[in-house]
Amino acid sequence: MPYVIEYQLENINASLQIGDAVYYTSSIQVGNNPNFFNINNNTYSDIVKIGTISFINRSTNKIRISGSANVNLPDNNNFLFFTKDNARNLSSIKGYYAELKMVNNNNDSRSELFQISLSADESSK
Repeated sequence: MPYVIEYQLENINASLQIGDAVYYTSSIQVGNNPNFFNINNNTYSDIVKIGTISFINRSTNKIRISGSANVNLPDNNNFLFFTKDNARNLSSIKGYYAELKMVNNNNDSRSELFQISLSADESSK
């Protein structure tokens, strides 16, 4: 049965866009820091897809998730995350020069970078 869920978040990731898939999993807080979590002891066995982003309002920090599966909704103790739609986000850089700078501007929590890839073709000489 189709559904739409609206969430009010503290902040919205800058790269979140309509069409991204949203998931949740259980999490265990590590130590006394509320920003560090161990996701299901790193087994990832209980990851549940909620649906896809259908609406984003960055000024009010509200998102809507549309789905059609029969799933239990996440609670306050679950870790919510998203993945990009590969059909919309595959591209390559064209030109003679490319430079990339990545910065973690959140000093209160750690960040993990899972993958970076590069596709380069030698141009004609």
